Amino acid sequence: MKYQLVLWDFDGTLADTLTLALGIYNRMAAERNFKPIDDPHAVRDMGMREFLKSHGVPLHKIPFAFSTFLGELRTMAADVVLYDGIDLALQQISEHGILQGIVSSNNTETIRQCLKANNAEAHFDYVSGTSRIFGKEKRIKQALAALNVPAKNALYIGDEIRDIEAARSAGLDIVAVAWGLNSAAALTQHRPTHLILTPSELLAILEG
Repeated sequence: MKYQLVLWDFDGTLADTLTLALGIYNRMAAERNFKPIDDPHAVRDMGMREFLKSHGVPLHKIPFAFSTFLGELRTMAADVVLYDGIDLALQQISEHGILQGIVSSNNTETIRQCLKANNAEAHFDYVSGTSRIFGKEKRIKQALAALNVPAKNALYIGDEIRDIEAARSAGLDIVAVAWGLNSAAALTQHRPTHLILTPSELLAILEG
């Protein structure tokens, strides 16, 4: 097989955190005078930078606001479920002898709590939370170095435009998933290597 390693994004890709995230964001918006999300479907067509600008989140407030956001999400980690079909996809990938890891903007401990609650820990050889909205490509490169896998033999799976950008910057092929934050139309505009609608489509990509 071409791919020796599959790196996953977490929120919106593995874990169904979007409803929780919407509630947390709108509570923060009310407290900090950000624009609330009234139409979740419209947000799906926005990149992260466009979203922050259109919702009045100043650049200097992003680090503190994101830290607060992750802190609230962490308290709910054990209640977060994986998307339908993810369990089987993880099992199939492991059975093919392909390494799996997570590189996410979420907190590492939050990710581990969720994996444990969903009995999915054993599938992962590497977990890294960046706790930052941008700069994921650096953590992707660190994962490749830690697992000793060339970029050409690794695949990143994510649900956002910024995942496509980060994977491309790190030299990886990217599978964009249409069940997460960004819509299939928005993802397609940024030309991912692959676009899938369900986790069941992953195996065919890995088998080439």
